[in-house]
Amino acid sequence: MNESLKAFLALNQAVTLIHSNDDQSLELKQSATDLSQSIQLCTDEMRQSAVKLEQLLKNCYQDLDQAEEVWNSKAGILSIPKDEIWEQIAQISNIDVRIRNLRKKCQIEVLRELKESWTNQVTELKRQWFTEKNTGKPKQEAGLSDKEGLIKGLEKELIDQNRQIILAIKHNIEFLDKELSNFNINLLESHISYYQIKDKNNLLYKISNFRYNRNFLFYVKGNVSKPLIDSVKASWDAFVRDSFLVIKREQFNVFSSIVLFFIESSLLSRLDECFDLAISTLMFYLTFYNDLLEKQNRYEQEIPQKWQAEKQSLDQLRSQIDKVQTEIDTILNSISTS
Repeated sequence: MNESLKAFLALNQAVTLIHSNDDQSLELKQSATDLSQSIQLCTDEMRQSAVKLEQLLKNCYQDLDQAEEVWNSKAGILSIPKDEIWEQIAQISNIDVRIRNLRKKCQIEVLRELKESWTNQVTELKRQWFTEKNTGKPKQEAGLSDKEGLIKGLEKELIDQNRQIILAIKHNIEFLDKELSNFNINLLESHISYYQIKDKNNLLYKISNFRYNRNFLFYVKGNVSKPLIDSVKASWDAFVRDSFLVIKREQFNVFSSIVLFFIESSLLSRLDECFDLAISTLMFYLTFYNDLLEKQNRYEQEIPQKWQAEKQSLDQLRSQIDKVQTEIDTILNSISTS
């Protein structure tokens, strides 16, 4: 490209000489003017091409910078003690086991306690409102005089059960959060700092995203949720509407069973999203350390001569790109001053 530029500059100089020579004919000077315009079009095109090439060359520099970052990160990655990595992996595994055990406890013991609590309250309401006062025998419906008391009692138990669910969720989320807090996240972030910028920023962004979701799911969402009340609202409205004059025992039993179902779904769905986030976070940590170990093992097998050869290759590539940039600068400067 520079050879073509030299030729155009020489042509332009020759044209200028023709114009400045008073001995030249008008016809020759007109031809020189036409040629000058054509040369200008050529140099304009060359300048535009050089500007575009300069923009494209920036991508080459970015790719080369990234390649050099990868090369420079090798020494940092190898400097991380393997004992630290294995301690982090062991910590992740231990926390994962405890979290999965806590999840099973919630799915079995905590859920059973809540269901038993509701069943006991339902039994008490049946004893109070579906039992003949004189004979003590069960009756099949609560009459008009009993209906209001039964509905108020049932509503009170729903509110209490909702409170128990919220407390159970809060209590177990606190346990879950405490387990996650046992992991040394600061050490993880220090290990990430040895990665090249692109990978490092991507990993740190994911950690930041996990932190945000953890805070939202564990503390923000739970503070505004009414798990049971919201879930049974439609069934409750239908139950009250259908109990216009009397409340049949069968109606009461059906609604009680619906509540049992929603006790399970409202508890487990709320906890499941928290446990899923916790486990996926741990798996992300584990994946990072597996990748780190793989990199260390691979880099350890590379001989010093290979590292030096890679560095020389990168230096040569930068030198070649710099030469192209120098030629572009020459073109732009020459055309702008011509």
